[in-house]
This record gives sequence, C-alpha cells and structure tokens, in this order.
Amino acid sequence: MGRYQTGPDPDRKSLLRALVSDETANTIVISAMALFPLMAMVGGGVDASRYYMAQSRLQAACDAGALAARRAMADDTFNQEHKTIGLNFFDQNYTDGTFGLENRQRDYTASPDGEVNGIASGTLPTTIMSAFGYEKFDITVECTADINISNTDIVFVVDVTGSMNCAPDNPGGGSCGNTPDPGSKIEGLRDAVMTFYDTVVDSTSPAAQVRYGMVPYASNVNVGAELMAANPAWLAQSHTYQSREANVDTVIEWIEIATNVTNVVPEGDEEYLGVSRSWQRTYSSSACSGLEPDDLFNLIRTDLGTHQGVISQTVDGTIRTTSYRDDNETIWNAYAYSNYYSGSGWCEYGWQVYEDRADVFFDIVEEYREEDVFQSWTYKPVTFDLTTLYDDNRIELPIGNNGSMASVDWDGCIEEADTVAATSFNPVPAGANDLDVNLVPDDPTEYWKPVLRNATWKREDGGNVLGELTQTWDENRPGYSCPAPAFRLRDITRTELQSYVDALDARSSTYHDIGMIWGARFISPNGIFSADNATAPNGDAISRHIVFMTDGILSPSTELYTTYGIEWWDRRVTDNGSNNQARSRHAERFQAACRAARNQNISVWVVAFGTTLTQNLIDCATPGRAFTADDSAQLRDRFEEIAQRIAALRLTQ
Repeated sequence: MGRYQTGPDPDRKSLLRALVSDETANTIVISAMALFPLMAMVGGGVDASRYYMAQSRLQAACDAGALAARRAMADDTFNQEHKTIGLNFFDQNYTDGTFGLENRQRDYTASPDGEVNGIASGTLPTTIMSAFGYEKFDITVECTADINISNTDIVFVVDVTGSMNCAPDNPGGGSCGNTPDPGSKIEGLRDAVMTFYDTVVDSTSPAAQVRYGMVPYASNVNVGAELMAANPAWLAQSHTYQSREANVDTVIEWIEIATNVTNVVPEGDEEYLGVSRSWQRTYSSSACSGLEPDDLFNLIRTDLGTHQGVISQTVDGTIRTTSYRDDNETIWNAYAYSNYYSGSGWCEYGWQVYEDRADVFFDIVEEYREEDVFQSWTYKPVTFDLTTLYDDNRIELPIGNNGSMASVDWDGCIEEADTVAATSFNPVPAGANDLDVNLVPDDPTEYWKPVLRNATWKREDGGNVLGELTQTWDENRPGYSCPAPAFRLRDITRTELQSYVDALDARSSTYHDIGMIWGARFISPNGIFSADNATAPNGDAISRHIVFMTDGILSPSTELYTTYGIEWWDRRVTDNGSNNQARSRHAERFQAACRAARNQNISVWVVAFGTTLTQNLIDCATPGRAFTADDSAQLRDRFEEIAQRIAALRLTQ
C-alpha cells in the first residue's frame, strides 16, 4: 500500500498575483493565463508518472524482501539473519536513489506465528509541479508474507526394499537381512516423513484442504484394500496362475464295511484246556454262586479270513452282501463254575475252557465306491475361478496334499492389468493398460488380479522349464514379499501417520515403475479416484505432488512373484525372461509412469537416499526437483526443503 503527502509553499509569492498587480503587463498576464494550465497538465502527468513508478518499484522490493526472509525461516522464529536476508533482497530490487527517491527507509519484523511484515518509505522530489508549490511526494508501502498452503495433495511413493534395513553407510547394500541396522535407512525415512508433515502443518491455512497418500513399494504394491473399498468390480473374477493340477486314477472297488456271523456248528470233539479262575472272600455259598459268570459259547479264535465256500450273494443299490461258510474253524467254549470254601470264606469262580472245531457261517457286507487316487502333479498355468475369494480374502483350491482342497489367502497385493512386452513406451503402445494411470477397468484385460502366492510354483527340473512339468514331488515356490497396505489421499492425523510409518518393513527387490504407477493413480484428478481428487470442498485449485524416495537402482529378478507375475514363465515384460532385459524395460516403464504423472500437472519430486542420483531418476522428476541425501539427517533436510517449497510462499496482503 502506498501513500504520499503534498502542499503549497506559504512563503512563496504567487507569480500570477504579481503579474495581475502590474497594469502594464496585461499581455503577459493573458499569455501566462494560457501557459499555466498547460504546464499543470504536463507537469502533473510527469510527476504523477514518476510517483507511481517509484511507488510500484518500492512495493515490489518490499514484497521480494518479505518473501525471501520468510523462505529462509525453518519455522516461526524470526531473527537478525532472516531480517538481513530481507533487507538484501530489498536493496537488490530498489537501490538507493532510484527515480530520485530520497531518505529511503526499510525494515522487516515478524509476528509470533511467523508472518513477516515489511515497511518501506522515502521522499520523491517533484520536478515541474514544484512551480505550483508542490515540492515532494512522501511514499510509504507495506508488505506481509507467510507460508500458507492452499489445497494440496501429496502422495509419498517410498522404497521399502531390503536394503532399507541397512544404515546409509553400510556397504553391504541389501545384505542386512530382515532386522534393521541401528540407524537404518528405514528409520531415517520414518523421521523424514514426519518432519515433512510437521513443516506442512505449520504452513497450512485453516480453510485449505491438505491430504496425504502413501505407496510403499518393493517388488509389489499392496493396493487391494483400496480397490475393494472403491469398486470390487475392478478385480478379476478369474485369472491364470503359474500353478499345478493333480493327476489321479479313478479306482472302482467294494469296500468291506461289516462282518456278521450268522451261525456256528461245532463238530463235537472238544478238548479241555483248563480253567480261568478268580478268587473273592464272601459270606455264603449263595453269594459265591452269584459271582458265577455266564457260559460262553462259540468264541471264534480266527479272523474268518479264508472267505471260502460262498453260499449266496445279494446286491441292494451300493450295498453287496456275500454269505460264506468257513469249515473247521477253531472255537472256544467256556462253561461257568463256582466253589465256596466255608472254612476260609473264599469263593473260587470262573470258567472251564474247551477248544473245538466248527463250521462257521457269516456274511461280508460291502459298499460300492469310486475313489480318485493321486498319482502325480502337472505344473503349468492354471485358471482359477475367483468369485468366492472376495468375501473374506480366502479361497479353497485343489492344490493341497495329493490334490486335496487347500485354503489360500490374499494379502492385498495385486497383479497389474494386461500389458505388452514392448521396448519403447514413448508414446505408450496400445494394450499397455498397466501404464494408463487414468485406467477405469471395464473389461477383463483391464482388471487387476489378486496375487495368490500360495497358489504358485516355479518349474525347475535341472533348469527353468517353460512347458508343462509332471512329477510327484512339490516344486519350489517363487520368492515373494508384499509391503504394507498403501492408502490413498485423505486427511490424516499426525498420530495416524506416525503409527503407519513405524510399521513399515523393508523386504525384497526394487521395481520403481509399479510404485510410480500407483502413486500417479492415487493422486490423479482423473481415473478411478477422480470423484475424490478432481476438486476441493472450498472450490479452490489443488496443488498436486508426488514425493518419490528410493535408496537403490532398479533390481528386478525374473524368478520373483511380482506385480507382473513370475517373469521367467509369464513373459509379460520381457521376450527372453532375462534380468538384464527386465531391468531396461522396467526403466522405460518407470519413465512412462513419470511422464504420465507430470502430464496430469503433478509435480514429481525425487530423492535418492544413500545412492547415486541416476539419470533415470533425474529424468523422472519435474525439472529442478531431484535431490540426493547421503544420510538420514540429509534426508530429513531434503524432505523439509521440499515441504517448504510445496508450501508455495505467497504474499498474504
């Protein structure tokens, strides 16, 4: 805001009055009368123009200094260093004496909440207007600057591969195992994300919408829960997996379910074997007689296993009854006895046992059954119906022991939409649905498929077999890891975000492309989440940013189970299943995903953490927005710097 002050010189005698009092100067008076309006018009225009130019330049210099001072502040604390920066920026934009300004003054202060306030003033002498008693203009301008985010969407796409368990200075790379080193990079990432969040919170207008999303990536991305919540119809109802089928033979047989003895005919030539006795004290002969057991007859000592002499056979549905006679079977007969010894009060009781031979008549009852008997496995691509999976993320498949049904769980990771094994992706070729960040699926080639790791096997028989492989034993499973579930843009509290990043684990290999693809899908104003992303409740524009962080270069392995299946067997990305070809093609896909994000007017920020900032990473970023961080402290500083730049310093009045 600019101000000026004007006024006549009370001690100056008016030239016009002097001329009027001179009776001999009528001609001059007439001429002066005509000249003065012309001088006033020209002089007023010249001096007014000088005033407005000086005032405008002074305002611009004040603004520049306020913005520079506020940008230099890490938080709401303003000190002499920040003031000096503001004054220097002011001086670069308005040197002393510009447009003839005199007595230039400028100063910067700040409010307790970090708002920088500036004031500048000076005196601008007039030129022609001084003839009319107006000798100067007093100019004063004021300015205010603050970090004040408007509507902003931010998606973190973060590398959670195995090497993130290493400390930044650990030369072992990905050999740190599953337990993080002290001071590991995954710990540094957690701290940096929270620093970013705090920086943005300190800069947020109460009327603004600021949302966060997170896509942890390694060899897979875990977006299944978000897709199911948005629209389950985007997930495939059937899919072909590198799996196996049981080979069985159907055996038809009668299974014995009962043996019923119907008659026993002794031959009458018993042989005494002795007695089986027990003793017990009792008080009378009658009590002793009460202990005497029943006689036991025709106890068959053999198992009727000869099954000779079929008498008859009947069939009733699935039940077959066959009557047999087995001659000369061995039987026992036991005749009960008891003896009371009154003198001692003891009772002897039991059996006298005899052995005999007999003809035994019996029935064998059988049931008709057809039974599948497991023979071997054939390992090959198998298509499974998935319609029952999505009820509880579990499905029963005939891949268990000997072909039995086995329960297979879905952990939320997905296989991508159909793609093509191309070498160039600029432009993206037809059929590469996986690289369409605005894809809204409406046919099977565009659906996402659930990763079912426990339904997949490799085929290794002295080498990796592309065709079918039949054998009796279990093949090896592919390597696999599914990161923490991603979440799309939402208003998240600090406590919620802290809990989320604290739970991040580091596993598996590096696939930059799948992380960037889903980061772009989560934030795009078009595509599957356009209803939530296109506009903000307050109607203002939305600033969109992807913050992509990695600690390594692309490292695909074609024997891992990834978002693109098991590459050696599926061949969705490569022609020959080699790691070298996979690496180069995933790099091209990564660039295509980065371009797709930038084409949606999304700023892409890239940070290489403890690794080389490769050209592939530089090319992904929006120009000027690629950074390196050698250690956790630098990563925190880089995230803070990005947050400050995203905050988009602006003049508040």
